[in-house]
Amino acid sequence: MLAGVLVMGAAAASAQQQAQPAQYSDAWYQQFRVAYSAPVEPFKIVGNIYYVGAANIASYLMTTPEGHILLDTGTTTMTDVIRNSVTKLGFKMSDIKIMISSHAHFDHIEGHAAMKKLTGARVMAMAGDAEALESGKDNSALGAIGWAPVKVDRVLKSGDTVSLGGTTLRALHTPGHTQGATTWFTTVQDKGRSYTIAFLGGTTPNGGVPLFNNPRHKNVVEDTRGTFRKLQAEKVPDIYLIGHPQALFAGKVDRIKAGETPHPLLNGEAWTKQMVDGAAGFEKRVAEERAKGTK
Repeated sequence: MLAGVLVMGAAAASAQQQAQPAQYSDAWYQQFRVAYSAPVEPFKIVGNIYYVGAANIASYLMTTPEGHILLDTGTTTMTDVIRNSVTKLGFKMSDIKIMISSHAHFDHIEGHAAMKKLTGARVMAMAGDAEALESGKDNSALGAIGWAPVKVDRVLKSGDTVSLGGTTLRALHTPGHTQGATTWFTTVQDKGRSYTIAFLGGTTPNGGVPLFNNPRHKNVVEDTRGTFRKLQAEKVPDIYLIGHPQALFAGKVDRIKAGETPHPLLNGEAWTKQMVDGAAGFEKRVAEERAKGTK
């Protein structure tokens, strides 16, 4: 499963052997490591933000004169994908100084341990997810497979900022998808214009995950409702980016590369719709589960 220069150690192997949720088969997991993790050409998105991820699992590089910030490392299959993409863009892996994450599920942070070893970067994560990263176990309501444990160098709380070389990201705790899911906000300059950017960390628990009497995340319903309230209270970003971007990028990558204006991802209405429809869909799910007597 691991495509790269690092060999899975005993701790990683142990993590991978955690019991899998019954509703998810080996084939379900494998799609993340094969189809979703397939290489794609890296490209500049806007300002100092670059896409260095795979076909449908994101990894975002924010470059600065003092080093770079990497958001999400994906699966271990993606370690070489990210390294090749960073190099192809003309940057050095050794210049990655900080690693942050959207949320602690294997498909977004399984590569953290390998990437930290490769770059020496400091790992920063929201409380809740920090515990999961260090234990190598998925502590979310989903309870999927784990990963090689990785030391968290800075534990964040909501509202904290991460800064490097003139780039500052604000961390907003948006639990629900995981206990420490984090939506990041920043501002970049591109062609004389300022863009507000949001990296959405996830909102609702995965489909099929029990919302009531879930010992893994007892307050998942209220936490998720709180997340939608927080996000709806934020100023609508000019551009928002997500962890599985295939649909978001569809038909737009070549236009982005060509420098088309207005920017092809410029769509505040999509963010607003995502928040409204997402909250409504979650309440429908809550009502349906209550009606089945699981409360």
